[in-house]
Amino acid sequence: MKRVFTINGSPRKDYNTAQLLRAFADGAGEAGDEVEVEEVNLYDLHFTGCRECYACKLRGGRSYGHCGFRDDITDILDRVAHADVVAFGSPIYFSEITAQLRAFLERLWYPFVQFKRGEEQIIAPQPVRTAFLIPMNLTEQAMLRSGYDALLAPVLQWTQYIFGHEPQVQYCYDTLQYRDYDRYWADAWNVAAKQLRHERHFPTDLAQARQLGRAMVEASLTD
Repeated sequence: MKRVFTINGSPRKDYNTAQLLRAFADGAGEAGDEVEVEEVNLYDLHFTGCRECYACKLRGGRSYGHCGFRDDITDILDRVAHADVVAFGSPIYFSEITAQLRAFLERLWYPFVQFKRGEEQIIAPQPVRTAFLIPMNLTEQAMLRSGYDALLAPVLQWTQYIFGHEPQVQYCYDTLQYRDYDRYWADAWNVAAKQLRHERHFPTDLAQARQLGRAMVEASLTD
């Protein structure tokens, strides 16, 4: 059985990020009959980032190497660390992933970094193949000018360091913020152009996410 997680770091459960993650999950399911996919919507859960309790570092502690703080994600963290494939999704808020996804990643990463002299520093239970699906309101050119790729690089680097595999990344550009732009003060945008681009390109983004999900599960069969 191959275990796949999609982690939605967006507050919206049916918009761009969620649709990309569901396409990824559909593709993962196409990779074989023995694939189990679990969807997690972080905004449905009550949790915080790392509390610096250091239960995961305590000598002789029951939670050594695991997050010892109890809240809605404690058990999810352990299941994700034992998954074969995990796709994280987040829109861009002020040049970063959402605070909820960042908090989740803090709790996921930190217990697996140990500081025992003479031992391996990373003690994650197994390698995990990961992907990041990142929709944003900017065009690709504006994203590069703004340096979003450099700002997001540490998240990718830490994920690879902890889980062994280089994360796969899919950026989705110039996405729609609203279904009905007339309801909001947003006329600084060329709404007609954004809607046309969405109609032409977002289906391709979804197909790419679906293909990525299938390819990653198929790759995990060799692990």
